[in-house]
Amino acid sequence: MTEILQTPKLVVVFGGSGFVGRHVVRALARRGYRIRVACRRPDLAGHLQPLGNVGQIQPVQANVRVRWSVDRAVQDADHVVNLVAIL
Repeated sequence: MTEILQTPKLVVVFGGSGFVGRHVVRALARRGYRIRVACRRPDLAGHLQPLGNVGQIQPVQANVRVRWSVDRAVQDADHVVNLVAIL
């Protein structure tokens, strides 16, 4: 019997580096999703990567006020989660 391996679904999480976001990222990682964390400062989101397997969690730069950066962040995503609060 031939087994077909599927690539895990990609979820983009805006606000994933915040307090609530890190818990959402952890829960998604435990369920096997690939996660792209869209945040203003991906260089400060390294604390998220140990929540998943190697390469499973990828911080990327995005600003919800800049349309092209949002478009780039959600490219090829299966699901999008928005946890951003604009103050």
